[in-house]
Amino acid sequence: MNVNLINFSKPETGSFLVDIVLWLVQISSSVTLGVILFTVLLKLVTLPFDFMSRASMRKNSLKMEQMRPELEKLQKQYADNKELYNQKMMALYKKNGYSMFGACLPTIITLVIFIVALNGFSKYSQFQNRQYFYNMSQSYNNVVYAGMELDDNYIVRDEEGKLIVDAKTLYEKYIANEDGVDGTEEITANNHKILLSVETKTEGEFFTIKTNGGYVKYSRNIKEDKTLGDFASYSVMLDSVKAGNLKSEENNQFKIYKGEDQNGQEIWQDFATAYAEAKAQNNALTEEEYFSTFIKDICSEKAAECFRTENEQFLWVKNIWVTDSPTKHPVESSWETFRSTHGYPSDGFDIGEDGYNALIGKLEFEKSAPNGYFILVALTAGMSLLMQIVMGKSQKAQMELQTVNGQGMQTQKIMKWMMPIMMAIFAFMYTAAFSIYIILSNILSIATTFGINFIVDRRFKKKEGIVESGVIHGRVYTPKEEPAPAKPEKKKNKNQPPENDFLSGVADKKKHVRGRMK
Repeated sequence: MNVNLINFSKPETGSFLVDIVLWLVQISSSVTLGVILFTVLLKLVTLPFDFMSRASMRKNSLKMEQMRPELEKLQKQYADNKELYNQKMMALYKKNGYSMFGACLPTIITLVIFIVALNGFSKYSQFQNRQYFYNMSQSYNNVVYAGMELDDNYIVRDEEGKLIVDAKTLYEKYIANEDGVDGTEEITANNHKILLSVETKTEGEFFTIKTNGGYVKYSRNIKEDKTLGDFASYSVMLDSVKAGNLKSEENNQFKIYKGEDQNGQEIWQDFATAYAEAKAQNNALTEEEYFSTFIKDICSEKAAECFRTENEQFLWVKNIWVTDSPTKHPVESSWETFRSTHGYPSDGFDIGEDGYNALIGKLEFEKSAPNGYFILVALTAGMSLLMQIVMGKSQKAQMELQTVNGQGMQTQKIMKWMMPIMMAIFAFMYTAAFSIYIILSNILSIATTFGINFIVDRRFKKKEGIVESGVIHGRVYTPKEEPAPAKPEKKKNKNQPPENDFLSGVADKKKHVRGRMK
């Protein structure tokens, strides 16, 4: 019975950022921890730019608070003339050393790094989902590959686990020894017996290779000039499986998982038991036909085991590389959806709908289960909103005073809601891993914002000579000058003459201007 192998293309990272994420995941105990490490590492890279940007914005905010009385006066004075207000405001900025562009370049650099990270996460999620299915295809094929014994010479496995049969050398040995006579020849390589023969079928002649004690036969077509062709196939031999003496960890001794009994014990059936049960249910399939289904079930079971072993969940999210959404599932239900969603290369092997269905044949739960419940999407939006609130409080004075009518504050309020909505859309479009990155990144940004504000505030107060008690709710408070205390009035004695009296002589000491006393 011929078995069609699934040639799923090996995925390539294709990006240094994907390589970094992959390396962090590999050195971590989990994918989630790898994402956290990547977030922290990226935050350390952007920290100098964040510090420059937010420190500049905070200094501007503090200077703006100092200029508040003058700016509020200008707002009232030029309420109907925005252009003149802007001119006066810019003159005041220059006088007080206020710079509007100090935070621009670091902010742009941070934004570019964010876009690169977004692209990197998108590519890594596609890479990781393709890697899952590549490994699943290897597990699927290994059921067949395990059917031939390795001799470390003519029959070997490559680094990826693929079976390599040196059919050309073996055919040359067969021709040399048999001198063109049909029959079965046995050769020994590293204590392994290899059986060689030529079979004649309706399609032509085929050179076959079997191993003593194996259950798989490898065939290559023979061309008219008696050389080997390129067409190769693997077939599982029913008689070898029915013998019942095959042992391989990769195929569970040809037993298929049938679920659990009432006591929770796993039920495994060999071919004979499974076929007898099928016949009892009036199944019209012949033994050979049922054997084909039986082998495919084993292959699909191994592919499902591989996915469930490698796929990592995150709390309620069943596949961290798919969106946290009830409308998404841990695995895609069709080949075309998988190709478009996970960026399967157009020049890759097209396994087709049948091959894809064979890989996910035993993943019924994963094909229909919700991958999440929008929890990470909501948390992404919530943390983004909190970040906007923190940034808004740090720049309140700028938003209130940069325009004559306070329009900047209205713009800031709009942005406070637009950014969370935009981040929620990103979280829905991309993966749960990306949502974790955004949430953790915002937490770190909020913490660094408070730290940067604390450092800048202390430096500013020290430079301006402002005491600690002069700071109220994050604003620089300049105490008003207290009026000079009134001099106490002297109690006049009725018998005492006035001080300015001419008799006292005091009046003579006063200066006179134009005949008047000043």
